[in-house]
This record gives sequence, structure tokens and C-alpha cells, in this order.
Amino acid sequence: MSRRTHVYIVCSPRARIGKTLTVRLLTEFYRSSGLPVLGFDITPDQTLLTYLPRFSVAAQITETRGQMALFDALIVPDEKPKVIDLGTGAFDTFFNILKQIAFLEEARRRNVEPVILFTVNPDQASVKAYRMLLQNFSDITIIPVLNEAFVRGFHYRDNFPPQRAVAVPLQVPQLSPSLRAIVDTPPFSFSEFRRRMSDDVPEHLEGEMHSWLKRTFLQFRELELRLLLEGLQTSLYDQATNLGEPASVKGSTGQSS
Repeated sequence: MSRRTHVYIVCSPRARIGKTLTVRLLTEFYRSSGLPVLGFDITPDQTLLTYLPRFSVAAQITETRGQMALFDALIVPDEKPKVIDLGTGAFDTFFNILKQIAFLEEARRRNVEPVILFTVNPDQASVKAYRMLLQNFSDITIIPVLNEAFVRGFHYRDNFPPQRAVAVPLQVPQLSPSLRAIVDTPPFSFSEFRRRMSDDVPEHLEGEMHSWLKRTFLQFRELELRLLLEGLQTSLYDQATNLGEPASVKGSTGQSS
């Protein structure tokens, strides 16, 4: 059985709340794991490309040709994770297209699984956007992402409730100002730092950086495992259904009957 190809859509209707940082971290998590990965930068300033020019490409959805090129690339079942940095100005357009072309149905037919990582912000525009996603894309896993630099102490569960068991919220820990200045200066690379190929971090700050990355990457690893387990359970259930097994088989794979 082939491995699912995951497409991570990192998004928010608000700018400057750590969305691109999440994209960078997730992309470099896969780099550090030795897995091929590709980022898609759908933002006006194309910040992602300034950090990861070898592992990301620019994309646009304002014209039909750009839309076709992007979604044709996302639908390829090559087992290579795709990470989308969805700009705030493209938020509505992207999800309208996603719904119009029935992307989820075609993706799953090809063993491609989209996952939405929604960067939380305690304002009504963000609350409204999150509810829209829950209503219109309930079959896609939607995971709240809390960047502690912007929402530290914020009680998010009432307005951004986890959708289901697999959708455990991700928390990006807050960095000290000194490290944040380093991390925000292109072309800083998290994976090159972990491989001791970067001299950007002073020795007295290395311990903090290693601890911060360990906490963050561990959450990505746990998310990946939850998604893999969910995919395995779904595949086993589908196989049992096709073979005419009784409905109780679904319960035996961890899902409710």
C-alpha cells in the first residue's frame, strides 16, 4: 500500500501572525527527516522563497493558467509532502476554487490527503473564517495553530474548537527577541542549524534554539503519525467494506461503528 501524499494548507485571513514561520518549520521538519518536500508560496512578497529557494516555488491563483498549474501539482500522488503558504489576499479565492473543482474527491481518489493548518488570531475575521472552513470543508482535517508570540494566554477552544481527535492543535513556542531576530533574517535555515552547518546562532543561544525546535518538530512528528494512522484505518475499513465484511469491522479499526 502506497504512502499518502499530504498537502498542508497553512492559512489565515490575517497577516503577520506567524503563518510563514509555520510553513518554514513544517517544510524544514521534512527536510530534517530526509524526506523530499515542496513549498508553494501564494503570497505577494514571496517571503517563503527568500528562505527556502531550493525547496519552494511561487504560485498564483489570480488567473486560470496559474490555478491549473497549482492544482495539477497538488494532485500528484508522489508521496512528497506539499506545504502551501496561502496569502491572506488569496484566502477566499483559494477555498472557493477548492470547493468548485471538488478537489477533495479527486485528491482522495489518488491517495492525496489535504490538511488545513489554520493560524489562530483572536479577532472576529479569524473566527468567522474558521467557522466557514468547518462548515464547508468538514471532511478535511482542520488543525488550529497557535503561535505563542501572538496568542499567548489566549483561550482558543470556544472560537476555534478542534474538529476531531486527529486535529490536535499545534503550538509554536515563543522565541526570545534575540533568536527571533536571527530566525527572521533570510536565508536562515532551521535544518541547516540542526545539521551544524549554520553559524548564525551564537553559542550562548544554541541551547534555546535546540529546545525550541525539538518541541516544535515533536508536534509535527506526532501529527504525521496521527495522519498516517487515520489513513491506515480508513484504508482497512474500505478494504473490508469492498470485501463485504460486516459493518462492525469499522469499529475494530478504531472508528465508531
